[in-house]
Amino acid sequence: MNNSEIKNPDILWEDEDLLVINKPAGMVVNNAKSASGLTVQQWMTARQGEDYMNKILSGESQSDWMSLLPDDFSDEYGSAAEIFRQRGFIVHRLDKDTSGVLILAKNPGSMINLMAQFQKRQIQKHYQCLVHGRMVTPTDTIKLPIMRSVTHKHRFNVDPGGRVAETKYQVIKEYTFYPDQFVQRLKQLHQLLANVDFEKQLASYQAGFSLINCAPKTGRTHQIRVHFSFLNHPLVGDSRYAGKRRQGLDAIWCPRHFLHAVNIHFFHPRTAEKMNVQAPLPEDLKTALSVIED
Repeated sequence: MNNSEIKNPDILWEDEDLLVINKPAGMVVNNAKSASGLTVQQWMTARQGEDYMNKILSGESQSDWMSLLPDDFSDEYGSAAEIFRQRGFIVHRLDKDTSGVLILAKNPGSMINLMAQFQKRQIQKHYQCLVHGRMVTPTDTIKLPIMRSVTHKHRFNVDPGGRVAETKYQVIKEYTFYPDQFVQRLKQLHQLLANVDFEKQLASYQAGFSLINCAPKTGRTHQIRVHFSFLNHPLVGDSRYAGKRRQGLDAIWCPRHFLHAVNIHFFHPRTAEKMNVQAPLPEDLKTALSVIED
């Protein structure tokens, strides 16, 4: 995705303690030397103002957010203020090309509170993904350990020596593949493909597709992508795990891996109210679905 096409995040919820956004695909969350274009962290810093961090950490403001810290908080790895400054509003992350709900903390108290909820697995996240093929079991839990690949540092693999990873899933809808209809819709969307012969490439689509709701119990890097790839149901458009031949055709109608964080459940740090914030499926993924709809 071209960086010039990336939009600013939509704000789904905001109050004095936190901000929940709908992160657009293509936007990196954390500042990094390798990150090109505006990051979520840069966007949040600019939005709050360059002096916001110093102001919220000053003595006058501390009394307001100190009460939000969990009773069992330990400063073994730094004070709440130090952790907040180091993480720069970021409570958790999404992959660059994954869109959807993302929580940002406005003060150290809410950050530590929310991080503790993640650690205790009190926060529930749900994703929607489109995978190749049809699942044998429509509802199940994948329990497969994951670790970083020894040969490819940007990939993760299912490995017995990896960390525990658990993904609960439910199939929302299955799509039968109709080659003629698919090619016709594809050419309607992309006029430059009018004379392209897809016959050989389409063989990999005969098993159809499945739209799936996922609820990862753990939060390992690339967890959903790795789990479904290992089961031979890689995400549509996944340049890292779908395989070159299949991904090459995917890229024509799905501009990035089909994965969207559709909602998140958490307890508000100040009120303890159970929150449920939802992010609608973005237009690029809606368009991709329209290509394979019956």
